[in-house]
Amino acid sequence: MNRRRRLGATAVVAGAVLLMLVLLLRSCAPPATVTVVAAGDMACAMNDPDYGGGSGAHGNCQAKAVSDLAVALHPVALLGLGDYQFELPTADAYATAYGKTWGRLRSVTIPARGNQEYKVHDANTFTDYFGTQAGDEAGYWSTDVGAWHVVVLDSNCTTVFAGCSKGSSEQKWLAADLASNGSRCTVALMHHPRWSSGIAGDNQGVDALWRTLASNGVDLLLSGHEADYERFPPLSATGEPDQHGLTEMVVGTGGQAHYRPETGGAGWRKRVVAHRSTFVDYDHHAVLALTLRPDGWSSALHTVGGGVEDSHTGTCS
Repeated sequence: MNRRRRLGATAVVAGAVLLMLVLLLRSCAPPATVTVVAAGDMACAMNDPDYGGGSGAHGNCQAKAVSDLAVALHPVALLGLGDYQFELPTADAYATAYGKTWGRLRSVTIPARGNQEYKVHDANTFTDYFGTQAGDEAGYWSTDVGAWHVVVLDSNCTTVFAGCSKGSSEQKWLAADLASNGSRCTVALMHHPRWSSGIAGDNQGVDALWRTLASNGVDLLLSGHEADYERFPPLSATGEPDQHGLTEMVVGTGGQAHYRPETGGAGWRKRVVAHRSTFVDYDHHAVLALTLRPDGWSSALHTVGGGVEDSHTGTCS
């Protein structure tokens, strides 16, 4: 009788342990749907005439206002699109101008490198500030958020080792990473956009990376660099409309500045481009919110003082 009782008690304990393990595994599993935010071109230098003690002036230096929007969305990740701190990204500037605004999301930031980061040798202050969040020292790496695969690229093709062209270390790594990726949905981050109606225009230098992304079924490409927001329809590897292609969104609206391509005295700013984009906004500082589902996404551009300026939905290929 005692032996039966002991066996019964053992079975009850084993069942309870099994139930606890199941509940623990469920609690550790990534949620099916997550909210992330994305932006680039963020904090002004503290000696910028429009810095305004961190609050901005004359419509510029709005990192505090844009990051307030981002923080209020409670994202699981900030997809950083480069140029976090202007004009010289010193450790003090990261700690103060960036740190008190976008730095509130540092622990959940997935940061791609911009050209501003390389104004300091080997982007040392960037890697010091973000620490393990900065990813692989090569500048390109991948991770996962929710059900999505996230690829982080270095589009500073004259700086990154061996460049970005076809056959380069980065391009071959990218092709291998995508080939081994088992996720249905993938988003890529790189600072310089392949296609743009902004002042810099289309960037041929990252074409090999674009072609590799588009040819391997990547769903979204997020970029910064241009001081505007622009969303393109799905495009093929050659940049032609393709309903199963890659959707690029440029989100260089994180607070530093915004401007139209035709304004300013410099000749390189007088650019009039009749492009194929679906939506473009030259006039707002903003953060892009993305709801990432296992089979697709929805996006909303939250602007400072302007509500939601653009929204979009898509299904993963």
